Amino acid sequence: MPFAEWWQGLQRKLSRRSAELQLNHRNLYILPSRFGGLWLLTAGVLYLLGINSRSNGPVLLAFVMGAVLLLSLFLTHLNLQGLSLQALPQRPCLAGEPTTYRLESHSRCHRPSLKWRWLQAGAPPQQCLHLAPGHHRLNLIWQAPGRGQHLPGRLLLHTTAPLGLFRCWCYWEPPTTIWVAPARRPGPVVELSHNRTSGGDLLDGLRPWRQEEGWLRLDWKAQARGRGWLAKNFVSETSSELWLAPAPQLPLETALEHLCDRLLREITAGRAVGLVLADGSSLSPSSDRDHLERCLKALAEWPA
Repeated sequence: MPFAEWWQGLQRKLSRRSAELQLNHRNLYILPSRFGGLWLLTAGVLYLLGINSRSNGPVLLAFVMGAVLLLSLFLTHLNLQGLSLQALPQRPCLAGEPTTYRLESHSRCHRPSLKWRWLQAGAPPQQCLHLAPGHHRLNLIWQAPGRGQHLPGRLLLHTTAPLGLFRCWCYWEPPTTIWVAPARRPGPVVELSHNRTSGGDLLDGLRPWRQEEGWLRLDWKAQARGRGWLAKNFVSETSSELWLAPAPQLPLETALEHLCDRLLREITAGRAVGLVLADGSSLSPSSDRDHLERCLKALAEWPA
């Protein structure tokens, strides 16, 4: 069996899959770091040198280094022991873009130099966090794959603080999934309802002035600039609601990317937008954050 496959299998056996994780001696693992191995080797050489030369100085220094190494073993383990982690409900994100995976931590003491890294292929760089006592929201950078519902993968949490002589770590697989919507790409979509009628209060440019319209609609600024007799044209929208659907003439994934881009632009602008789903049902028009998340989730689970 190749070493890479054996190592991945070992990681799976050592990892914990649960919505909440309490770090203790059952799920924490600790070994000397490279610096710790060099420290131990130096202590051994000093001890042998002192024994052979019948000198107390090197032997005493070797014992001191051994005591520091033993103390570091407990301090490094205590930097993770007792930490509680919980996976929170995740917000939908866009394919191919870095996003955050939300966790909540609870600690009774200060924990310096905690390092977090996702073990999936193409994962973002390692993050280093310092946790203060109390409850905290953690946003770990996570790279969104293709459209659909995904698990975040295996998370490695490790530390070498405070002395760097030992490395303590644990593996965790949060079971909370995250919905990944299509990537954004400007393009055509099907617009099902967006009609205007004249006579409202929305300015829609200028047109030639007619005498029977009176003087109120006359654009005096245009007259002063010598542009002639022009009247302000006002329109009203029969409905402020806009219904969107993917363009049927395009490949499905491309059409969904166009629809995702249009949806985000309209809701960001404060426009109420409704979404027609693949099974003929629909999401009623709205412009709030919760509606946007429902629409992105609907696009993420759109049948292929």
